[in-house]
Amino acid sequence: MPDRHAILGPSGAHRWLICTPSARLEYGIPDSGSTYAKEGTLAHHIGELLLRKRWQNEDITAAMEQAQADPLYSGSMKEHMEGYVDFVEERMAEAATRCADPRIFIEQTIRFDEYVPEAFGTADCLILSDGLLDVIDLKYGKGVSVQAEGNPQMRMYGLGCYLALSWAYEIDEIRMTIYQPRLDSVSVATMTAKELLDWAENYLKPRAVLAWEGKGGFCPNEEACRWCRAAPTCRANRDYQLEIARHEFTDPALLTDEEVAEILTRRAAFKAWVDSVHDYAEKSAINLGVHYPGFKLVEGKSNRKYTDEDAIAKVLRKAGYKAADIYKPRELLGLTAMEKMVGKKKFGELAGEYVIKPTGAPALVAESDRRPALNSPAKAAEDFDDDFKEEN
Repeated sequence: MPDRHAILGPSGAHRWLICTPSARLEYGIPDSGSTYAKEGTLAHHIGELLLRKRWQNEDITAAMEQAQADPLYSGSMKEHMEGYVDFVEERMAEAATRCADPRIFIEQTIRFDEYVPEAFGTADCLILSDGLLDVIDLKYGKGVSVQAEGNPQMRMYGLGCYLALSWAYEIDEIRMTIYQPRLDSVSVATMTAKELLDWAENYLKPRAVLAWEGKGGFCPNEEACRWCRAAPTCRANRDYQLEIARHEFTDPALLTDEEVAEILTRRAAFKAWVDSVHDYAEKSAINLGVHYPGFKLVEGKSNRKYTDEDAIAKVLRKAGYKAADIYKPRELLGLTAMEKMVGKKKFGELAGEYVIKPTGAPALVAESDRRPALNSPAKAAEDFDDDFKEEN
């Protein structure tokens, strides 16, 4: 299972390695979770079951039936996890070219105590062959493409796996892979064992000590603060976000291009921070009775609703109204809901020819966005490729 109880867990390393006091600041603040997190947990569970069936010959019938009864389960989820198993099989086949008996480890618990106090985690899949340790991390999210290069979570996983296995096997290189099926993304980074141990000794270990003791300087930034549970009440984050307020009420036409670019860069994080403060205050007012000066709790807006649709239809039909008058006309599910029900691959096979994707309206985004710029050579090549596929 994920490192949910570790103060300095791998999943939060991108935060506490940069902003070392944040680990202790958010410790004890409950994680309310989300539907997305629960969906990811279910997908990981299904992926684990399928891997154990394939490589450990386990009977997963009962466990799979229980997983499929979960309201968050869908045909597309199973399809994505089957793709994950296929990917692992490809890596196993590759490993077999290096040695006769590659080893696979599924949901391997790992620890890093000698570098990070009381830290532990779970690696989704490890493949060990002559000299090479493959560390594969499944991410089911589709909001942001996560890259393996320089990723501290993946480095900690690689370190923990190395520490767990190097006493019995000779490992020269660690290859870290993030498999993100809903974004068709496979990101890979490779380090030698020496490079990884040097990073752990000279960077990870000293900063982990600071984080464990709650010391060091606050370093608020979009990446570190995005999922920090203390972000709504962190004073350093408040000061960082309110830097943007110095442009308040300024006519945008009077700002320099550099000032406009800075505001655009900070826009999403600023809005997210304001929303997180509002959510924190609202929950505190409702659950703890906290009163904030100038604000009050009121009954929210609500809409009228039927208590018994069948009874209403019966009464109206008896009064002479036709079914066509009182019921909405039948309509198809939306594309996302339809693919979730049928499965993306199967739906594409059955009805893909009847689906089009119109050209999207121009949108201003950061240069780090993976989409090619309009009128760029990359965009022209992409359009040519799409036209060629349609013609053939």
